[in-house]
Amino acid sequence: MPTMPAVLKVAVPAPVNQLFDYLPVAITTKNNPSPGMRVLVPFGKRRKVVGVIMEITKESNYPINKLKCIDSVLDTTPSLSNSQLELLCWASQYYHHAIGEVVNNALPVWLRKPNQPEKLQSIYWQLSDTVTVEKTELLKRSPRQLQTIQYLQRKATACEEQMLLAGLSINQRVLKQLVKKKLIEKVQPECLQTKNTGTSSRVNLNSGQQHAAKSIIDNLESTNVYLLYGLTGSGKTEVYMEVIQAALGKGRQSLILLPEINLTPQIIQRFQQRFQCRIAVQHSGLSDRERARFWFDAKTGQADIVLGTRSAVWTPLAQPGIFIVDEEHDVSYKQQDGFRYSAKDCLLMRAKKEKVPVVLGSATPSLESLHNIHKKMFHFLVLNSRAGKATIPDYELLDIRGKKMHGALSDPLVKQIKQHLQVNNQVLLFLNRRGYATSIYCHSCGWRSICERCERPFTYHKKQQKMCCHHCDIQRQLIEQCPECSGQIVLLGHGTERIEEQLQGLFPGRQILRIDRDSTRRKDAMSTYLDKIDNGEIDILVGTQMLAKGHHFPDVTLTAIVDADGGLFSTDFRASERLAQLFIQVSGRAGRSNKKGKVVVQTHYPEHPLFQELIQQGYLVYTETLLADRRSTSLPPFTYMAILHAEAHNRSDTMHFLDYAARKVKALTAGNLSIFGPIPSIMEKCSGRFRFQLVLQSKQRKHLHEQLDNWLAQLGDHTLSKKVRWSIDIDPQDIA
Repeated sequence: MPTMPAVLKVAVPAPVNQLFDYLPVAITTKNNPSPGMRVLVPFGKRRKVVGVIMEITKESNYPINKLKCIDSVLDTTPSLSNSQLELLCWASQYYHHAIGEVVNNALPVWLRKPNQPEKLQSIYWQLSDTVTVEKTELLKRSPRQLQTIQYLQRKATACEEQMLLAGLSINQRVLKQLVKKKLIEKVQPECLQTKNTGTSSRVNLNSGQQHAAKSIIDNLESTNVYLLYGLTGSGKTEVYMEVIQAALGKGRQSLILLPEINLTPQIIQRFQQRFQCRIAVQHSGLSDRERARFWFDAKTGQADIVLGTRSAVWTPLAQPGIFIVDEEHDVSYKQQDGFRYSAKDCLLMRAKKEKVPVVLGSATPSLESLHNIHKKMFHFLVLNSRAGKATIPDYELLDIRGKKMHGALSDPLVKQIKQHLQVNNQVLLFLNRRGYATSIYCHSCGWRSICERCERPFTYHKKQQKMCCHHCDIQRQLIEQCPECSGQIVLLGHGTERIEEQLQGLFPGRQILRIDRDSTRRKDAMSTYLDKIDNGEIDILVGTQMLAKGHHFPDVTLTAIVDADGGLFSTDFRASERLAQLFIQVSGRAGRSNKKGKVVVQTHYPEHPLFQELIQQGYLVYTETLLADRRSTSLPPFTYMAILHAEAHNRSDTMHFLDYAARKVKALTAGNLSIFGPIPSIMEKCSGRFRFQLVLQSKQRKHLHEQLDNWLAQLGDHTLSKKVRWSIDIDPQDIA
């Protein structure tokens, strides 16, 4: 009886939640297919795509003579390990997303293409033998080149190219000029000296930091999860680095997740100053080739430390030792479209599978993490004081009712800004709205300029001279007259651009810097701005939440929240938690060194319980109130939630689809789920589509998930499923 040929079960990047069966081609011992290898396969009538072998079996649900053969095996060794494949299968099942798209998401873009080399080597630079004091002196008129030479002299070892560029905020042109002058030279990775994981610039930890670090280090062989709660400025990063040092001493790698790309320059610099080892970075600001190089460095063990944003959770490590999530509460760890995964939760599952401890750090932990502390699932570590000589800032709730205003700035706030500037300190103003004016009105008839695709007001951007919709990104030229009555157009509301202009009028001669998504579009802009702040070249900072997370500005002594009332009356049940977190994080930018700090909060509601409790009793006490409210209303983390989002150009199509979905899920649940809707999204229309949602809740995670696959398959069979754009969001963080 003939033997059954091997059947390759391949994950193909397609929105279908199944593996596809293929037959191997004639093979050699060099590239025998195995799970985790990439293969080029025919898909559909004319397409060829890169897939990943998930399993090799002797069985198929289809006739063998109907199966297609793969075109080729692209790898000589698996791109994804068995533990990674297990994690990706879990993620596909938990988030109910097509396995092929999940696997494809875990690969660098470079490896999703068939014609790229399987391996990439990082480029390293070191000082050439011709560097002399005299030649260095000649670089005084080229500060970037001099900075690079001095940095390599301090390092006394070769430095990876991208880390050099990111850490010093320089570009390739600087390196080319130094090569031309024969001051630096490339070195191959295999020629590098043995890794030196020693430290430099190590600081003395206080007793709280020592206790936290020791608790983790003593259990590096465990699968413990630690929630490291510390006041802003309490030195959580120093604890991270102490733990990483211990992992390096055991020959283990470390993976650190960060919430924002803009946090990486400061973190990279701190880690480079502390560790004499190879560091890889992973974020969307890098080119595909750069990300692939770092990915290979991490996979092969050449990189000892990996720093990255959300997608770095999938980075392979040869010898994982510790996983760290900084600012663990941050909503940016949850992907909000496509494959809607939580990087934090995926990392926790990865740690469990790879038997690695996890540290979740934050000054404002999420309610879910605090709930896990109460259930004794996480270990709680606390840093109660600021590091060094820094002290907790003073707070002032500034009631602006009836006060004289200079645009969005009250007269008392302007006077305090002057006082802090007079003693050569820096001031930070926070407003979470970019642009110049948030509303464009007709003074005569009340007409408003509205985005027809989103039914939301346009925001005026003065530098661009355009009206922009911040939801669909459509742009229009600013109109000069009202289209209804030809009346005068009035610009109302304040964004960061307008605050910047007002500050320039109030404080002539002062250096004012605006940091928001508009001002930091240029590559390396954020690094340049941070250098200016650190060098004392900036007097007043004004910006959005990009300034609120993790930055260390030792000379900022006054932080002002320009409009603290924006989130007080939101319909999102997470709004109070998010506002409290933002309040504490922004406040934490003041007084982080040996200078006393102050936080001024401009508000029309100084008596509001959120402000009063946060200031008087602190974040942890306030979260107990929030948790009690969530328990009484049966909301997460005391229940488990999923949202079916649906949108279409026709409102009735969206409603009919969700009505059908509601009927189907009610027939399946047997009373285990609570179902709400269909209800309109908080923003009902966006980009020309009408958006509604169906909310599912259960007290048991198992009950929520056990029927979803069957239910979602039925939805795909409905005739409207091709006209309506729909998706499922597990553990949603945004109900907009």
